[in-house]
Amino acid sequence: MSALAVAHPAVPRRRLHPVPDVYESPVTLTISVSGEGAGRDRVVAALRDLMRAAGPAVEVNLTEPAAATGDGLRLDPGARTAVRDGRPLDLSRLEYDLLLFLARHPRQVFSRSQLLAQVWGHTHTTNRTVDVHISRLRTKLADPEVVTTVYGLGYRLSDDACVTVAER
Repeated sequence: MSALAVAHPAVPRRRLHPVPDVYESPVTLTISVSGEGAGRDRVVAALRDLMRAAGPAVEVNLTEPAAATGDGLRLDPGARTAVRDGRPLDLSRLEYDLLLFLARHPRQVFSRSQLLAQVWGHTHTTNRTVDVHISRLRTKLADPEVVTTVYGLGYRLSDDACVTVAER
C-alpha cells in the first residue's frame, strides 16, 4: 500500500469551499511608466493594445500623472530643490533626504531602523526621530497622505503620491 493512499487518522480532512465563477468587485491595476519619449510611448501603446485585447469586460481608465501636467512634487537631487505645484519648498537636509529616498524606492515599506541606516547613515538615534521628521515633512508638504504609515512596519511613499525625481 502506498503512503499516499493512507490518511493519518489524527489529521482532519479539509473541506474545500466552492470558488465563485464571477467576482462582483472590480480589480484595480496601477502601472507607473517613468521616463519620456518614444520608449514610454511604446510601453503605453502596448498597454492600450493589451487592454483592448482583454475584451469588453475590462474597463480601462488611462490617466497621465499629475507631474506631466505641471502639478505634483518635483525633486532635483543635483540642485537639492523640491518644488510643489510650481512653488519651492523649504525642507531641511534630512527632510529632503528622507523624501528623496522614499521617492527613489516607491511601493517599498521601510522600517524606522532601515530609514535611520539609509537616510541618517547610522542607527544610534532613537526610532522616534524618524516619526518626528515624517510629521514635519507631511506638514511642509501640506499633504499628510504623501508618506503612508504602514502600522507595525514603518513608512512608504503613497501609491497616489506624484513625486518626480529629476535624474541627470
